[in-house]
Amino acid sequence: MRPVFTEQPAAFRPRTITEVLRPASADEVVEIVRSGRRPLHPVSTGRNWGLGSGLPVDDGAAVLDLSRLDRVRALDLERGYAVVEPGVTQGALAELLRGTPRIFNLTTSSLRTSVIGNVLERGVGVHRARAEDLVGLEVVLADGRREHVGWWPGTSAVPRPHAAGPGLTHLFTQSSFAVVTAAVVRLLPRPEEVRVLPFTFASDDLADAVDALRSWTEQRLVPPTTKVYNPVAAQADGYLAHVCLSGAGEVVEALSSVLLAAAGRSPLVAAPAYSVDDVVRATYAGDPDPADTWFLRRTAGCPADRFDAERGLLMFLPVVPFSGEAVALTEELIRDCCASAPAVTVNVLDSDAVDHVVGLGFPAHDPAAAAEARESLDRLHKAFAAHGFLPHRRDVDRPGAATALQARIGRALDPDGVFAPGRYSAGR
Repeated sequence: MRPVFTEQPAAFRPRTITEVLRPASADEVVEIVRSGRRPLHPVSTGRNWGLGSGLPVDDGAAVLDLSRLDRVRALDLERGYAVVEPGVTQGALAELLRGTPRIFNLTTSSLRTSVIGNVLERGVGVHRARAEDLVGLEVVLADGRREHVGWWPGTSAVPRPHAAGPGLTHLFTQSSFAVVTAAVVRLLPRPEEVRVLPFTFASDDLADAVDALRSWTEQRLVPPTTKVYNPVAAQADGYLAHVCLSGAGEVVEALSSVLLAAAGRSPLVAAPAYSVDDVVRATYAGDPDPADTWFLRRTAGCPADRFDAERGLLMFLPVVPFSGEAVALTEELIRDCCASAPAVTVNVLDSDAVDHVVGLGFPAHDPAAAAEARESLDRLHKAFAAHGFLPHRRDVDRPGAATALQARIGRALDPDGVFAPGRYSAGR
């Protein structure tokens, strides 16, 4: 038995594994599943930073590293979809679409992260939740059968996430019921114009500013894509909000004028143009930055391929009501729970909900800093849970227990325990 990685993600309990398997095709995945090795823990590229990276929940698993499955199997610009394997990164897919009539819904994480890995985690892109991009999956079940669920090329002319009959696609998101070897993801039309409007406001105005942003979202003046950065994340004295408008140039221009006027009746102040640079605009426009600049800004210059070795990170990702009162409360809870002020990004999900991305970063080889981050994270979980603000993504040291029905489904699909329990199905 040996550690999963030469460098363990800091602040997480080390796991032992039996072996690391690196198939190069879906057929090889089938062979491994049928070989009798168990339990298997699939990872796409292992870059689930802050939540355990590629670590399994329990000791004794064989890690199934799918990063060599890196083909874009199909790309249809007319109907707006791509079929990708787990090793396809968001940067690779976005680069493939550069200059075409379509874009992919990028996240603000590294371009080296897996499309499928983040989709299965239900991550959040700059235009919508990644779960909304998903329309179909290819899965390898515990008995070695390859199945397609949801929409798949050749089944109908129109790629849609919901077809006739029971929907099975999201049975395999945030679950450990199968190995996902490919996914169909939707592509967005490339907008004629993308404009990101920056607004700032003081900490004392947080509640009123959030309520103004909610009103804009409710009345469809802005899409539910706004991001709010606390002073640490914004690297500024106050809060920074990015409001993205995209579409026909005339519409973008008209809405910009309306928003600037509305901001004058709120605590939101139009920020200087340099508050949104070309890297930010390019991300919203779907154009990848080969230098991975946005990620490097958030990691003190640490590149993706050295992140776990050099940087420690714990992530807390609660969903909170979209209201000034609730978001102001979360600021108070974060301040009370954390030994030092963390970077926080608030992502608008819709007119009723936002998620918080709370990053507790520290040097990877500083045990005292790692212990402090763990204690802060423990306090955050307890304090937010007391208000019903629960995380929508979990880490390997705090897995969620399966419900009785989830456990029954898991046993039906995997009666012999071929797949290791995941972060959302502990005790299955």
